Amino acid sequence: MQRTIRSALTALLVAVTCVLPAAGAPQAQGDQAVILSPADGQQVSGLVPVFGTATATDFARYELAYGPDPNPSDTWTTFATPDMLLVNAQIGLWDANLPPGLYQLRLRVFRSDGSIAAEDFANGLIVGTPPTETPVPTPTNVPPAPTFEAETLGTLQPTIVIEQPPTPTPAPTLPGSSSAGGESPSSRRGGGAGLDLSRFGSAFVDGATCAVGAFLLLGAMLLARWAFRLIMKQVRGRSNQ
Repeated sequence: MQRTIRSALTALLVAVTCVLPAAGAPQAQGDQAVILSPADGQQVSGLVPVFGTATATDFARYELAYGPDPNPSDTWTTFATPDMLLVNAQIGLWDANLPPGLYQLRLRVFRSDGSIAAEDFANGLIVGTPPTETPVPTPTNVPPAPTFEAETLGTLQPTIVIEQPPTPTPAPTLPGSSSAGGESPSSRRGGGAGLDLSRFGSAFVDGATCAVGAFLLLGAMLLARWAFRLIMKQVRGRSNQ
């Protein structure tokens, strides 16, 4: 009975001894290359821990490298090449003391024959201060030009100039005319020594013409003023609509 118990305990102890190391080691989960951290677009600086998974059925090693983003020339700098399987663990330490800009990480898992089993990328990693985008100015509504009401024009009072009739110049008296002609003073008064009515009539017509012209000019100005106000009212009405 005791031998049976001892045999059972020994077998159990051997089983536990074989199972524990296998449980402690990471289990291969096929060909996997996964970068869990840093994530795409993350801002980083200094020493950056890289977490992920690197496994393969015929695992030989994995490789961590960084390069610019975008990377048209396919230029990479390798900073880690461990030869151990890792699952959801820290797979490397990236020194991100680099010039400011955008970078990307690359994880590659290799088989024993040198072929690539799997690979993964972390893109758009920001090192340093990200560039500040220049804001695009937002167009603002230009306020309409203020409408000024025409000032009230003062009523112009035209100056009417009335031409005075010329003062008649008395005809000179020739010496000896009274004795030679035998004309009496009464006959000279009734003759050419009277007022020149033609000149007086001409002056009156000129004055009347000037007065009529002035009134017509005043009427034209008042009519233009009324038309200007009417046009301004119509413009205001249309702008309010």
